[in-house]
Amino acid sequence: MTTDRKWLIDVTDPRFMIAGNEAVIEFIRRVNPFAHSDVGSLLLDLGRKIEGVRAYCPSYKQYAYVVLHTDTWRIFAIAYGQRGLAFRLSQASRGDAVGDGGATAGDIGDDWVKFDPWNPKVSAPQMKARLERWTARAFADTSTA
Repeated sequence: MTTDRKWLIDVTDPRFMIAGNEAVIEFIRRVNPFAHSDVGSLLLDLGRKIEGVRAYCPSYKQYAYVVLHTDTWRIFAIAYGQRGLAFRLSQASRGDAVGDGGATAGDIGDDWVKFDPWNPKVSAPQMKARLERWTARAFADTSTA
């Protein structure tokens, strides 16, 4: 059985096609990432806690990827797959993020770090605090870049 999956880059808001988003847009173009509702909802919840954060999904109904972005359309976080959650971080922040349980996300871009939101080695409250911290840091890093 074949499925006719829409290429998400074709329905991505063109306002995201700006300098600074090249790597994540190329990831979307190449991978066509859909997001499980658990990881997509988690990212939306993380974004709601920070004033000024905007959220976007090209099709919630189709479980498309979810991003958080600034008012200037700079993407700083993405949810994809069943557990994919990654943040765009400044060079100064990336080392700290990797030291805090993150891993480089070179498949997205050099300035991206991913976290396993359901890491069995980390308690749920610790992981929640960790993800809140890195969401806020990614927003701050991207807003000042």
